[in-house]
Amino acid sequence: MTMERARPAALAAYSAVAVVAGAVVLAGALGGQGVRMWAIGVGIFFQAAPFLALGVLVSELIEEFVPPERLARLFPRGPASIAAALAAALVLPVCDCSAVPVFRSLVRKGVPTSAAVTLMLASPSINPIVVWSTWYAFGSWRIVVLRALLAVAVTVVVGVMMGRVGGPVLVEDEAECAAGCGCHPGGGGAGAPVGGRLALVASHSATGFGRILPYLLVGIALSSAAQVLVSPTQSLDGAPAPVALGAMMAAGFVFSLCSSSDAIIARSLSALAPAGALLGFMVYGPMMDVKNVLLLSSSFDKRFVAKLFVVVTVTSAAAVGCVWALGLVAL
Repeated sequence: MTMERARPAALAAYSAVAVVAGAVVLAGALGGQGVRMWAIGVGIFFQAAPFLALGVLVSELIEEFVPPERLARLFPRGPASIAAALAAALVLPVCDCSAVPVFRSLVRKGVPTSAAVTLMLASPSINPIVVWSTWYAFGSWRIVVLRALLAVAVTVVVGVMMGRVGGPVLVEDEAECAAGCGCHPGGGGAGAPVGGRLALVASHSATGFGRILPYLLVGIALSSAAQVLVSPTQSLDGAPAPVALGAMMAAGFVFSLCSSSDAIIARSLSALAPAGALLGFMVYGPMMDVKNVLLLSSSFDKRFVAKLFVVVTVTSAAAVGCVWALGLVAL
């Protein structure tokens, strides 16, 4: 592992240790409540971590064995490019942070902005791993279907709108995404031995898992603390729908969870927030969160990133709000 890759991996490991140490100290200070928080957190971790690891591994396999040039050839011009992007999103299970480098590569290859944006936003939300983890968390195909359909609707609208406002402008900063799921600028090359490329995938996957693990641990800590410290009278169940939806979308933005494990966290909060708000958490979070804004800002002009943020936020809130108002959301 090179020094460039070792530094962010070490930082992620230190961050994970710091989060766990902080949780232990807090648990000790809170006594019985702390023990409950710790027990809940450990349970959530062992449910979420396998999906996170699987998502990172599959993303790295795609990064290594599916060149951006091959992806770029899949997209026709015109409206059909969005349909092609949705089809690709269904079979390319990349997590949300790996989607940003893929988006950058597609833009460089001249793929229409609408298609590139659609793929970036849709793949983390409708790929098979996310569908599986959502069903595992909720045990309800209703939630799975609603999440997927809302994600498709939002990404299509956002893709069309962003295609009309003008394409993104690449900036010169090509720094490796230290906040991502192991995104890397290059692999072993098509001519390298398969064994060597698989070893590279394993190395990148381990590094990527370590990088995103602190985000998962923070999300678990906040979730378990909320379940223990927030009383039913303080939950979002009694709040107006716009307030509850806005709060959970904000949580999805701040938590910056990997889309392969966010459904587990959402389910753990089901006693504190209504189903519609949890759906907003799962629809919006994979498309727009803190780490993705930072990754996008490192490669594209700030005006494009700001427009994308506003369009995704407004469209997600409107779509989930409409479905919620129609009474279609239930756990």
